[in-house]
Amino acid sequence: MPTTKPERPTEASAGRAASPGARGDPAAVRVTASRPPGGRASAPGMLPPGVTDYSPAFSLPMRYLLLGLVGFAVFAGDLLIQSLRGFQGGLFGAAGIALTHLLTLGSLLSFVMGAVYQLESVAFLIPIASEQAAKWNFWLYAVSTAGLAASMAAWWNPGLLLFGAAATISIGGYAGIVSASLKKAPNRDAMFRFVRSAHVYLPLAVTVGWLLIVAPRVPGLRNWIEALLVTHIVLAAGGFFTFLIIGFSFKLLPMFTLSHGFSVRLRDWTFGFAHAAIWLIILGAWTHVAPVTVLGGIAGLATFALHLFHLREILAKRLRKKIEPTLRAVIVAGAAGLIGSAGFILAPGIRSPKVWAGVAALYLLGWLTLTVMGYAYKIVPFLIWTRRYSQRAGKEKVPLIGDLISPEQPRPVLWAFAVGLVVLTAGIAWMQSWVAAAGGTVVSLALGVFCFHLLTVVDLGKIGREMRGND
Repeated sequence: MPTTKPERPTEASAGRAASPGARGDPAAVRVTASRPPGGRASAPGMLPPGVTDYSPAFSLPMRYLLLGLVGFAVFAGDLLIQSLRGFQGGLFGAAGIALTHLLTLGSLLSFVMGAVYQLESVAFLIPIASEQAAKWNFWLYAVSTAGLAASMAAWWNPGLLLFGAAATISIGGYAGIVSASLKKAPNRDAMFRFVRSAHVYLPLAVTVGWLLIVAPRVPGLRNWIEALLVTHIVLAAGGFFTFLIIGFSFKLLPMFTLSHGFSVRLRDWTFGFAHAAIWLIILGAWTHVAPVTVLGGIAGLATFALHLFHLREILAKRLRKKIEPTLRAVIVAGAAGLIGSAGFILAPGIRSPKVWAGVAALYLLGWLTLTVMGYAYKIVPFLIWTRRYSQRAGKEKVPLIGDLISPEQPRPVLWAFAVGLVVLTAGIAWMQSWVAAAGGTVVSLALGVFCFHLLTVVDLGKIGREMRGND
């Protein structure tokens, strides 16, 4: 009796087409003038790709995205000042710690919060558990983050305790809202597992961060500050941000390249290696057993190798022939994550804290920031176009998304950022302050232009009225 060869699992066979308009894509279905449970009513007709009946009010994600852009601008200015001063305060002094948290809390996390509130309705076809709570939580987050960064810069202990506790509550609130929303997700695929895991790691990371603040005053924690620091960094950068980026890349890259039918057979392996990397590195930090840390680095290396393999599979099935500079940046960022993970494999031979600072800079700026920049150049214009022009599309002449910002416009910015990052990382790792200063200056200027580009798309003269509008 003849046998048939089993099909290789693909994105389409997993129950979801990858590109808007492709068969089975929920973003391309025709809707009626009805109100789904927890959603908002929509007019009859075709929804714009990436928008569903469950999409939140425009002002919810946009307020977080705008705060993130302000954070990037402030971070760029602070980085420029410290670069011109040759990082005189040191990377581990108050100024360096404040600068790092301007990037992670004030810029990356804020921007990611806004993106998640928008994307989870698209990726999982679910409403936000409580939009009103998410809007109120924004103000607590904005105030606590600003206060915490200022307290770190001045190393003001009462402020560190107060604003640190407030930030912990606010970030925990965000993770709780997203996790409650995810309970309604109909599909529990690899993307769901990555995103859910990210929002388990986030409150753990900020809790450990707050423990770092109180540790010098608690006898039982005083001797474990270094292990707590490693745990905080790994849970935040490796646990939350990395899991979230990999998870949503399964949706975003196919959507922006019009790709479908690609293989998904190794996603579960990526998920397993990523978790193993987190906990092996943390275990190595607490036990001081170098081989455990090395195994964590190997697991991290496998995670990024599989991530890059997935990106290649997606791009191989794309309908758009040209890969835009913003999406090339996402691939380069994945390679930066791969190189950063290798640092843990070499951990037994790395004794200098400044070498580890270089590895951290490569991971935070090369993997996390460059990925966010690449996707931001796609997400922000899309949200603005949807708000301002989608209802008039097909009825009158309206600008295209490419008219808001040219696909080629980000190319020099992303190249400058990448080159500056290489110079900055090398200068930090080899303890050459003037080299680090030169690289930091280029990175800060590139980030400044990035903020200018997106604020031009947003158009501050219009966005205020739109945010106050009844959406």
